[in-house]
Amino acid sequence: MTYDGPMKSVLASALALLQLSCSWLPRKTEMPVRTLIDEAPGGSKELVVLLPGRLTTPEEFERVGFLDLVREAYPDARIARPDLHLGYYKKRSAIDRLHEDIVEPAKADGLDKVTLVGISMGGLGSMLYDLQHPGLADELILLSPFLGEAEVIAEIDAAQKLSAWQEPPQDERDFSRTLWQGIKKREGRGAPILLGCGNDDRLAPTSRLAARELPMADDPVWQSGGHDWPTWRRLFREIRGLP
Repeated sequence: MTYDGPMKSVLASALALLQLSCSWLPRKTEMPVRTLIDEAPGGSKELVVLLPGRLTTPEEFERVGFLDLVREAYPDARIARPDLHLGYYKKRSAIDRLHEDIVEPAKADGLDKVTLVGISMGGLGSMLYDLQHPGLADELILLSPFLGEAEVIAEIDAAQKLSAWQEPPQDERDFSRTLWQGIKKREGRGAPILLGCGNDDRLAPTSRLAARELPMADDPVWQSGGHDWPTWRRLFREIRGLP
């Protein structure tokens, strides 16, 4: 599968944007993507995919206790933890790998419900998947999602409504405007969204914009805290109604 049009531009330029604030050493982009799978003890009936942040490994979800929370919330789910690191976005293959290596096999196994849980960069992956494959994911849980440059987030916010924002992408590298133009055209085709973010998170302005402009399955959840695991665990607990 190849990317065409706006989504190709989004994936082509995502790497440069995501690399701005980190030193990055390339990791191997395996085909199929290395994925840790946890089946439900009594047999899996749905699929939950945990999409990692920029510096997160699949093993980290278990080490910080996040996997246990997901299992508590989804006792009948196949929980997939793909190693969709920055290299896949560089190669423009992140969404292909998610679709071909994880979602399609689950659908073939009869797991009809698909939930994507995206943290930070994983929130970007969740949104890109929903834009490219509308209707295949049933729910997106976005925790502190990265959805573009702060400058563009502020630009859209200043327009007061996404529908009133008219700025086209400046060139094929203009990832943020291309992404939000795609979101603007998404309308009612995409999956319902559950959103959570820390009040002191550096990406809080993005979440506020997303809460205003994207279809939410429930009220967005805000907690004290920043861009870190303790905050994301508390957010997930509240979003899923865990004690």
